[in-house]
Amino acid sequence: MQQLGRGTRKCENKSDLLVFDFVDNANMFKLPYSMHRLLNIAEYHPFEYTLAPEKLRKHDPNMTYKGEKPVAYLDTPIDAADYELIDLFNWQTEVKDMISQLEFVRMVDVQSETVERYIREEKIVPDLAVPISESRFFNYFRESTVKAYAEQFGWDLITHSNIKSKFMEFVKKMDMSFSYKPVLLKAVMRHVNEEGCVALEDIVDYFKDFYEMRAAKGLIVEKPTSIFAKGGYTDKDVERNILSNPFKRFADMRFFQRCKDVSMIRINPWIFKKLQAEDYERIHKICDEKLEEYYKRIQ
Repeated sequence: MQQLGRGTRKCENKSDLLVFDFVDNANMFKLPYSMHRLLNIAEYHPFEYTLAPEKLRKHDPNMTYKGEKPVAYLDTPIDAADYELIDLFNWQTEVKDMISQLEFVRMVDVQSETVERYIREEKIVPDLAVPISESRFFNYFRESTVKAYAEQFGWDLITHSNIKSKFMEFVKKMDMSFSYKPVLLKAVMRHVNEEGCVALEDIVDYFKDFYEMRAAKGLIVEKPTSIFAKGGYTDKDVERNILSNPFKRFADMRFFQRCKDVSMIRINPWIFKKLQAEDYERIHKICDEKLEEYYKRIQ
């Protein structure tokens, strides 16, 4: 929209705007990006105007089909005989009241891998699956479908009223393949500001300090496959490690959110505003206990 806005600015001797739309993208928010999506035009005619005065719309196709290319067109090797009408299928309209697969995961107390596996095994069937390649789809669900699957598989729906208790339960029961989850929690609880946000660089520094301190004391740092046990990592390596594991687990459950523009991690406001001093103490205690158990297990 910003690029189109620049093109529509008034300028002396400019009578119209020609937009070449090479990409027709969509994301989890179902926002349209192409001229066809913006204007809800279902049919795509190659090299024809999407939006233009009727006189131009008729003139240019007539020239093309006569074997002449309008001067405004790019010089391409495509002839009129190659033209084919394409039905774009404006699926954004179809799914505007549906829930994406990512939103599905965030509505229930289950991890994204479980939902993905159930879809592969056809235990969960999307109400609409939009193919984006031979093996990948955008999957969408009606709200009633999500609730029905939650009831079928015994998953609780995560709501504003229960998300804090779900978070505390998750902390208490968190499974650990590595030591990362409690370290992330301790970092967040230590550096969180009054708005519930933590700078990602502070979390990176906390991770580095934690594992480097263990190494300095001659303690087991982590499993041999961990970057912290291998050494030689950069701040960017640590950041990638944090965001893939363990941050993703907390994000899947809507407990934490990432503010990419300012490199911040935010505690879900519906959790943060309900956390009391005793909750912070309880989280720290659980994390310390989990870390102690973990390092005893991998000795």
